[in-house]
Amino acid sequence: MRILLLLLFLAGCSTTPPKSVSPDTLFDLSGRIAVKYDDKGFNGSLRWIHRKSSDEVWLLSPLGQTVAHILKNPEGALMTAQNRQEYRAEDVESLTEKILGWRLPLQGLDSWIRGKSAADSPSSASFDQENRLAELTQDGWDIRYPRRFENGLPKEIVLRRQGIRIKFIIDADS
Repeated sequence: MRILLLLLFLAGCSTTPPKSVSPDTLFDLSGRIAVKYDDKGFNGSLRWIHRKSSDEVWLLSPLGQTVAHILKNPEGALMTAQNRQEYRAEDVESLTEKILGWRLPLQGLDSWIRGKSAADSPSSASFDQENRLAELTQDGWDIRYPRRFENGLPKEIVLRRQGIRIKFIIDADS
């Protein structure tokens, strides 16, 4: 009985971000994220709604609680932490580094997550036998694509930079 009550309590604490119905949504994906930085780490789920002029990212604990909700728009970046404290910065990268201890490279990630290099920055790349991006170096990040969906889009993306490794596994994308 206690286990059932605990499971019901934990289910009540989970947060499922809503699906985007906005016509300016470029993609709406969910998946898992694993971050190793310094001697620390973070594992959980990720939900990302990428729109023409804004982004919303939810970082969720393994049990589904929102650890951070990040909103980026032309005015800057806003993070609401698990304790409902709000933090602001000019960009997501500096905001996540300051608050979470690691950089979420949102600038560029919208291209990388689709298996392309970002158009506004120099890069070097190698391609697989099917002429799909296999490895990319851009903006100080080394990016690899170990697995893909049947349609060719990346299912797994691994980003490395001095002192940090971020692995994304995409579960659903629309």
